[in-house]
Amino acid sequence: MQGRGFTLIELLVTLSIFAILSAIVVPIYTQYAQRGYRTEVMSELMVCAQALERFSAVNFTYEGANPDGDGTPLGKQFCDPVSVRQGRYVITAVTTSSTYELTAAPAGAMRGDGVITLDQAGRRTWDENDDGVETEDEDWEES
Repeated sequence: MQGRGFTLIELLVTLSIFAILSAIVVPIYTQYAQRGYRTEVMSELMVCAQALERFSAVNFTYEGANPDGDGTPLGKQFCDPVSVRQGRYVITAVTTSSTYELTAAPAGAMRGDGVITLDQAGRRTWDENDDGVETEDEDWEES
C-alpha cells in the first residue's frame, strides 16, 4: 500500500510559488488601493468646494465658512469626508472674503502620496512627489 500525502519537496515548491506570487501581487494591490483613495479624496474636495460655494451664495463671502480661516480643518457642517474619518487625509481650508483653497494632505497609510489642492477658481493641483512642484489639472484626472 502506497502512502498518501505530499512530499516535503512538493510542499516547498508550492510554498515558494505562493511566496513569489505574493511578492508580485501585494504591491500591485497597494498601488491600486492608493489610486482609489486618491480619487476618493479628490471627489470629496469637490463636495467641500460646493459647500463653500453655497455658503458664499448666502453670505456673499467665504469668510466664516472656516471659523479660523487659516488652514484649519473644515467643520463637519460643510463636509464630512470618508477619507478624513478613516485617517487617510486631512482636509484644510484657507478662506478670505473672495477666495478659498482646500488642501488634502495625506496621512496614515497614504503618507507620501502628495498634497492635493482645489481653489475657488477651479484650479486643481497635485504635488505627486511631495517636492513642492505641483502639476495642474490633467494629473488630477489620471490619478
